[in-house]
Amino acid sequence: MGSDNSALVYRFKDNLYVNLTNDCPTSCVFCMKQKWKMNFRGYNLALSREYSWTEFARAIEKESLKKSFREIVFCGYGEPTMHFGKLMEISRAVRNSSIEKVKPDIKIRLDTNGMGNIINRVSLPPKLRGLVNSVFISLNTANEKQWLRIMNPRAEYRKKGFESVLKFTKECVEHLDETVVTAIDMAEVDIEEVSNLAKNLGAGFLLRPKI
Repeated sequence: MGSDNSALVYRFKDNLYVNLTNDCPTSCVFCMKQKWKMNFRGYNLALSREYSWTEFARAIEKESLKKSFREIVFCGYGEPTMHFGKLMEISRAVRNSSIEKVKPDIKIRLDTNGMGNIINRVSLPPKLRGLVNSVFISLNTANEKQWLRIMNPRAEYRKKGFESVLKFTKECVEHLDETVVTAIDMAEVDIEEVSNLAKNLGAGFLLRPKI
């Protein structure tokens, strides 16, 4: 917890999730953060300020001393790659055995909307190699126009956003151990098309239930 009861990390099932930021380049139609008032299963995911990577590392360590976890997952009510530098520093601390009770070979996963390259104006997957094992990319549709409606990206990302996500996915397949494209189960989306697109990109596919 932060000093104001903001949850820097939270547990779900056997994993520890890192709530890195509330910043996000999209306003997805299915996002639960407004409906759930920035809460998740009793955790307050609203961050009143931006925390340093060392504060996140201490929060991870505090949880590790309580109980072990199977994976560390960068996922909260924001897009983790908006603060890519912090993500990298935290991952390095894990791999360098700098966080007590956390094994340096623990699986680290990034849950993302796949817009990290266009946000940071640099190719991120090569930088993630050796730090992050797995990336789950919330694509949700194989149709660019539908993607714009479902994901509702900021104006500066609307022209090249969808294309950038596909490129990011290909690069993750090339550089990382596991790349999975995900889609929310929505009636208007052709799930088979999304699954086929994922396969063509070399990625796995996961259908997620609509909450």
